[in-house]
Amino acid sequence: MCKFSLQSPVTISKPDITFYENDWTVVRDELALLNISVPLGLFDAYDKYYFTTLWGIREAVKYIRKVYPFPKYKRVKMDCEDFAILMKGLMSAEFGINDFGIQFGMTPEGYHAFNIARIEDRRIFIEPQTGEIFEIGENNYQYDKAII
Repeated sequence: MCKFSLQSPVTISKPDITFYENDWTVVRDELALLNISVPLGLFDAYDKYYFTTLWGIREAVKYIRKVYPFPKYKRVKMDCEDFAILMKGLMSAEFGINDFGIQFGMTPEGYHAFNIARIEDRRIFIEPQTGEIFEIGENNYQYDKAII
């Protein structure tokens, strides 16, 4: 006789993140201070922007990468801008964090798309292909344009 036992499905609980609100002018002015341009008017002027803490971003990125297994890198078909767009969309859809953008700039590997997020008192970068979170100025990531 064959014996087997049923295992309950693994559940991933959504982190309880604290949210903060900024006026659009704060976002505009902070990006200007960093010399980040927002091309083609891809910025929601006159609307509120929502952000969280560094802990909140870390937990949200971990949650997103567990619930939505990211595909493997495929040149042209699923490359850097696709990962950055996917992370931005999921961060907004799952958590309502819209002070989170697609950032473009030079890296040691060449011109690249990654993410930028507002936390308590500053902005940070997220490498969506790995989930790594780091300070602006680290890892030799330079920046110029963003879509927020």
